[in-house]
Amino acid sequence: MSNYWMALLLVSFSVTLHAQESGSLSPRQKIVHVLNRLGFGPSPGDIEKIEKIGIESYMRQQLHPEEIDDSTVEHVLEQFDTLQMTNKELLADLHAETRRFIQKQKEQKEKAESEMKGDQTEMSPSPEKPVAEPDKSSPNAKLAMAASRISFRAVGELQEAKLIRAIFSDRQLQEVLVDFWSNHFNIDVKKQQCRVLKVTDDREVIRPHIFGKFRDLLEASARSPAMLYYLDNWQNSISVTLTPAQQKARDAAIDKRLGPGAAAAQGSSKKQGGLNENYGREIMELHTLGVDGGYTQQDVQEVARCFTGWTFDQATGEFRFAPRRHDHGAKTVLGHHIPPDGGIEDGETVLDILASHPSTARFISRKLCQRFVCDDPPSQLVEKVAGVFQQSNGDLREVVEAIITSPEFFSPQAYRSKIKSPFEFAVSAVRATNGLLVPPDKEIYAKARAAAEGAGTIGHGAERLSGAKRKSLNWSIFEMGEPLFAYTFPTGYSEISSKWVSTGALIERLNFALALTSQALSDVEISPESLVKEVDADQPTQVLNRLTDMLLQGEVSETTRQTLAKTLPDETGKIVDVRKLTALILGSPEFQRR
Repeated sequence: MSNYWMALLLVSFSVTLHAQESGSLSPRQKIVHVLNRLGFGPSPGDIEKIEKIGIESYMRQQLHPEEIDDSTVEHVLEQFDTLQMTNKELLADLHAETRRFIQKQKEQKEKAESEMKGDQTEMSPSPEKPVAEPDKSSPNAKLAMAASRISFRAVGELQEAKLIRAIFSDRQLQEVLVDFWSNHFNIDVKKQQCRVLKVTDDREVIRPHIFGKFRDLLEASARSPAMLYYLDNWQNSISVTLTPAQQKARDAAIDKRLGPGAAAAQGSSKKQGGLNENYGREIMELHTLGVDGGYTQQDVQEVARCFTGWTFDQATGEFRFAPRRHDHGAKTVLGHHIPPDGGIEDGETVLDILASHPSTARFISRKLCQRFVCDDPPSQLVEKVAGVFQQSNGDLREVVEAIITSPEFFSPQAYRSKIKSPFEFAVSAVRATNGLLVPPDKEIYAKARAAAEGAGTIGHGAERLSGAKRKSLNWSIFEMGEPLFAYTFPTGYSEISSKWVSTGALIERLNFALALTSQALSDVEISPESLVKEVDADQPTQVLNRLTDMLLQGEVSETTRQTLAKTLPDETGKIVDVRKLTALILGSPEFQRR
């Protein structure tokens, strides 16, 4: 790494932007702040557009995205077939892939046993079990028959769609909130069936509910096959002793779904079910009350009992309640008595209790304040927003509005106080440079099927398998530490943005900025030269001023300016390397913050 790169890295790592302690933000700073917090940063011309219509009008529009025409982006997304498919279609391909894997393992085992016996006769491969033909009436029937491609391509297309929406959609606040709630109700697509079930979770659980009642969002998540599978509640049940007929029917269903012998390989048992506390714990600790929300281990067990029988059909991917697997006894949750024989309503009652609990109001309000205001939001703001949460019966639009119209939101202390996540950094860089995103050929994802699951082959892994010489935007975000929809733990990524800062992370970000501006990314096209087309490239100071105005809105510390100036030609008349200078500005501490 050359000296000027190292110098800028040290600046990025050590310099903190101190907001003014008194006074107020200028009208232009308020617009920049809104674009950075209600969206993924300004694109060229965005500030001028808001100046024309007024910041209040723009914020009202963002709070009502249904009134914003987003047809251009939706038209682009139509190319992603898997995003429109049902769980039934997606699971059919996933099960077909599993059958092929089992068959391949069986053939390898037979071949190894044959070789051990000294049999040198060439073995003919066993025929694959034909995949069940999908419903011909489905518009995706032909696509669904392309087994071994869809289930791996689904995650890649979901990731690409997330990037397209964040970069190009005019519904910026909507995409910020979808990102927030997807992280809050985190589901790791590396966990087997989650890689296809997350597609419908994003489409039917998160997106329709971000401006609705929290209670509705919570129930949609509780019934989501993706969440049921991820936190194991689909197996949460009272222990049942199967009759021989029931045992035979269960084994037949497994063999039908995964291939002959699959049930025997899993181990046949007369017992089925057993209490699983994973979801009961996480719905309180992570989704509602918070770790200090006042629940006990006994509450975890009682909540788990209430959600016994909440599962989904393995063939159709649809939620269903299984009364035979439900614990029909009386329960007590957070001091609330739940009478016996309530059936599915036991879980519904728990959702009512948790959604209306004061600890939930404070926990959700604090996380949203962390996302929109600062890592450690003022307690008085959190309490005020929690009051709005309770008074509005968890109306998420009103809660967000209370935050973004508060004095604390527009305080000088909040301005550029948050560190961008890798996703936010990458997307904001493309937006700031007026870049175009060209999604990769969808066939690239099909190559992921040749690798074992869990070995980095979800979406971005297909790129590695394809032998691509240039990295995509998606893969770059993964390398910077934020694989999309693939955080391993139920907590999701922390809302404390300072956790993204480390020497290694800053080096990755600088490398990304250089790759972006040098056209080294496979799916992003930008022209840094277009940002300075009104300035002579042989006027170094003018070029620097123009780029800092465009990318940093003119707000650059003297330390950063001096570091950047050292990279310029010594004399007027020499051509400035605009691409490299743009990369250094994107890697600056000013651009790292929002």
